[in-house]
Amino acid sequence: MIIVSSKKLLVEYIQDYKRNKKKITVIPTMGNLHPGHLELMKRAPKNTIKIVTIYINKLQFDNLNDFMNYPKTYDLDIDKCKELNIDLLFIPDKSFSKDIKEYKNINLPKFTNYLCGEFRKGHFTGVYSIVRYLFNLIKPDYACFGLKDFQQLLLIKFIRDTYFKDLKIIEVETKRDKRGIALSSRLNRLSNDEILNIEKIYSCLNQVKLNIKNNISFHDIKPVAIKELESSSIKVEYLEHRSNDTLEICNDCSLDSSIFIACIINKVRLIDNIQI
Repeated sequence: MIIVSSKKLLVEYIQDYKRNKKKITVIPTMGNLHPGHLELMKRAPKNTIKIVTIYINKLQFDNLNDFMNYPKTYDLDIDKCKELNIDLLFIPDKSFSKDIKEYKNINLPKFTNYLCGEFRKGHFTGVYSIVRYLFNLIKPDYACFGLKDFQQLLLIKFIRDTYFKDLKIIEVETKRDKRGIALSSRLNRLSNDEILNIEKIYSCLNQVKLNIKNNISFHDIKPVAIKELESSSIKVEYLEHRSNDTLEICNDCSLDSSIFIACIINKVRLIDNIQI
C-alpha cells in the first residue's frame, strides 16, 4: 500500500493510473476507521485502484469542540487499510486545508436545509467543498458512501449529477453491531452505560416504522417516541418521516420514505435512519 501526504505526489499517481487505463474507486473518510468504513472499502469494485482518503474537514463542523475532539487513530487506520489491500492511502499534510475552496455562496439543493442542515449551519457547505475538491483531484470512476449519512449521500449525488456525470456512486448499507447500533466514530466518546442506552434508538426507529406500516399517523407516534427516548437521557434533536428523494415531509405516505433521527447523548451527536 502506498501512503501519500503530498497533493502533488497524489496527482502523479493518479495520472499514472489513468495512463495505464486503470479504473479508480475513492472512499473518502475522516479516519478513526470502524467496521462501517471497512464495509465501504469492501464494496469497491474488484480490479479497480482503491484509494482511501483520511481528512478531518474543519469546514463541515459547526462546533469547534467537536472538531477538536474528533478521534485521530492514524496508525490503526493504516493497519486496517493494509489488511483490506487498499492501493493508496491519502492522508494530506496541513497545507491541504488551504487548497480547499469553501463555496460559501453556492446554491445547494433545498433538501440541505432540512434535518441536519437545520441544526448544523454550514455543515453541508463544508461537505460540498471537500467532496467536490476530492472528486476534481482524484477523478474517480467509483465512489463509496454509506446510507447512514443519507442526507449527505443525496448531496453527493447532486455533486455527481452536476459535475461528474460518469462517476458511479456505490451506496452501502448502514453497518450495525449485533444490538442494532449504527457504527460511528463518535461512539468512542461514550461510556458503556451510555452505549446501552443507544440501543433504544434503533428499537425506536423500528417501532415507528411498524406503526406507520399499520397506518398509524406519524403525527401521533412522534411525541410518544421522543418521550420514551428522552426518559433514557437521550436528547432528541429531530425525529422525522420524510421522502427519500426530496426529504420533504411525507404526511403519512409511506411509499419511498424513511424515518430520520438525530440524538445527543452526553454532548455526543448521533444520527440514524431506517427506510420504510
